[in-house]
Amino acid sequence: MKIGLVPGSFKPYHKGHDELVRLASSENDLVLVFNSDADRDVIRGQDVIKIMNKFVKPSLPKNVKMISVGVPVGALYQELEYAEQSASEDTYTIYSDSEDIKKYNKNVLTKYAPNLMSKNQILTRPVQRGVETTDVSGTEMRKYLTTGNVQKFAELLPPAIQRHSKEIIDILTQKIKENLLISYIKEIIKG
Repeated sequence: MKIGLVPGSFKPYHKGHDELVRLASSENDLVLVFNSDADRDVIRGQDVIKIMNKFVKPSLPKNVKMISVGVPVGALYQELEYAEQSASEDTYTIYSDSEDIKKYNKNVLTKYAPNLMSKNQILTRPVQRGVETTDVSGTEMRKYLTTGNVQKFAELLPPAIQRHSKEIIDILTQKIKENLLISYIKEIIKG
């Protein structure tokens, strides 16, 4: 079996992420997507999990399984260690953008799964942002949220979930609103 591995924080899950996952889906029998349940900047992990479960998962191909974890890269290595220990005959391909894929070099992968590596059962698939997927980053998406550019944010959501953009934005901006309210209250107390 061919298994694709896609680690990421997905804060928030955007069009580029979706295209990467769908590419992996088209090239593999099964795709394991490790998404982070930790907080990042202005986005709460619990909000991302809610969005993933409610909107993203139902929109994905049937061969994609999303797994919420603390550290996606760590979960990927655990998956490879398990495959190594169980003498898996499957082939694993790690998908990431052409910069991040560099951290999955031969020496690191051999440390976790020496037998699988020696049998060429672990591959890396760099995906070039702006060529194979939409040129967008989580940093840009978070900036659109914090600056109130909801139109641009909505445009860069995956097409299958764009119709839910208002609800997604409401979920994600709750923490921003709470932080503003806390700041406001602190200023009143000071003043």
